[in-house]
Amino acid sequence: MNLSGLKRFESYVKQKHGSNVAKLIEQISNGMLNPFSVLQNFVIYLDQEGKRPTSIKCWLSSTKGFLRQQGIKIYSEDFKQNVRVPKTIRQREDPLTKEIIVRLLQIVPFKLRAVILVALASGMRIGEIVQLKISDIDFESEPLKIRIRAETTKTKESRETFLTQEATRIVKDYLRRYYNWNSDQKNEQLQNQIIFGRTVGIKSNNSRTLKKNPARNDTTNLGLSLRYYTSKIPELARLNENGRNMIHFHAFRTFFRTTVGNAVGRDFAEAIIGHHFYLDSYYNLPEEERKKLYLKAEPYITISDFRRVEKDLISMKKKQEEIEEKQIELIQALQGDHILLPKLLEKLIK
Repeated sequence: MNLSGLKRFESYVKQKHGSNVAKLIEQISNGMLNPFSVLQNFVIYLDQEGKRPTSIKCWLSSTKGFLRQQGIKIYSEDFKQNVRVPKTIRQREDPLTKEIIVRLLQIVPFKLRAVILVALASGMRIGEIVQLKISDIDFESEPLKIRIRAETTKTKESRETFLTQEATRIVKDYLRRYYNWNSDQKNEQLQNQIIFGRTVGIKSNNSRTLKKNPARNDTTNLGLSLRYYTSKIPELARLNENGRNMIHFHAFRTFFRTTVGNAVGRDFAEAIIGHHFYLDSYYNLPEEERKKLYLKAEPYITISDFRRVEKDLISMKKKQEEIEEKQIELIQALQGDHILLPKLLEKLIK
């Protein structure tokens, strides 16, 4: 139950009814007050305070649940008929582009760069990333596989995702830098280590320890750090229509979902980011098939890996040369049969 919502309701009762919650419940139980009128007035109170529709819905839901626990009958259909909630205004967010992301990666420190690349390559929520342990990563898998524990997810369901070669390299470099992780060893002493927790004050000896904050603090710290560095560059400090920064951690998740969806299909993209409806069909696929789909999408979510770009260019050039050779062979065959060629085709063999 959302305690914040109950505190808001308590403030509302004190200001508008001049009493406490216990007395209000007694008045509702005795028929002196209509519960739906109370809830509607609570909504109006929050709206007049300038609270967002999403927050109002959340606080209203927790308050409704609390009243039910106190024995007050609130049927869903009656609630829908009697209580009106402000509609959420959905405003468009400017999509992230690779050009923007490359610019961002150039200005942020090493740890934040690693977190961003993991977010872009995996589709994970920032709250899931900050709770990752070294034992959650299968370094033998190709592509590298991450097991996301159920207790760290929003839906409380475990799932798996992968990392690009680009993200894999920076994660390994990060682990070597902060934890003396060794790719040739089992690193058993590090298996329960939180990867992206607080790293300030870590000693450089073999008994490294991490003075970490809870996951929520780590999430907040990374969010503040991202905002700090983007605020210094006007192009990166732009705001969306809703007043929110264009660059934030959920935007990286959106980039992943959109890009992977366009590359290999929406169902795969929705499942890999943890949307419940698609998970069953995702896990009906053999793991090798999941890996193939991810590898097919990998070039599209690779941001700054110039080696892969060069490899793709070489491959494209080779294919172009093969096409040109076949064109020349075809033209020569046509000439051998004394077929008159257009001047444009004659130029191709000169």
